Amino acid sequence: MKGTGILPLVLAIAAVAATADIKVTPLVADGHVSASFIAPDAFTRDTRDVVKTGVPLTFNYLVELRRPSLIWWDRTVGSATVAALVKLDTLTSVYQVTKQQEGRVTWSQTTSNEEEMQSWITAFDRVAIPVNEALEPNADYYLRVRLQARPHLKFSLWPWGRDDGAGRADFTFIR
Repeated sequence: MKGTGILPLVLAIAAVAATADIKVTPLVADGHVSASFIAPDAFTRDTRDVVKTGVPLTFNYLVELRRPSLIWWDRTVGSATVAALVKLDTLTSVYQVTKQQEGRVTWSQTTSNEEEMQSWITAFDRVAIPVNEALEPNADYYLRVRLQARPHLKFSLWPWGRDDGAGRADFTFIR
């Protein structure tokens, strides 16, 4: 029994420290903002093991357009929720990948190539960000993308949940 309490704590701390880096690119055209992003490190050995069992794996991404503030919390100007779901048919070894935005299916495809499936669930192109208010010309903004995987692959001692990946890109809105 001696020393058995320290190993779970070390593993939990290691799990808390590991998050995927998301590379975010803001796209501004005709007064509208959209985001392209990729999370190449999000597909880990643990996620691969989950997918190989046939259990559906979902990557939920929250994309937020925010305005920085010096005195108070940064203001969220607009947001979009997108998701990528993958399920392996264990009999045929074919992956079914579905992408959604705001709960609606926007794209679906099958493949038997694992690398292709990984690239599909970790990348989104030109995600439109609906805004709550008009954007100010020559003002600073940033896009923040947060990832949560379902089912959760890590145990955390943090009681409020935790992102499995995050990324940010700053830009100035020129009009």
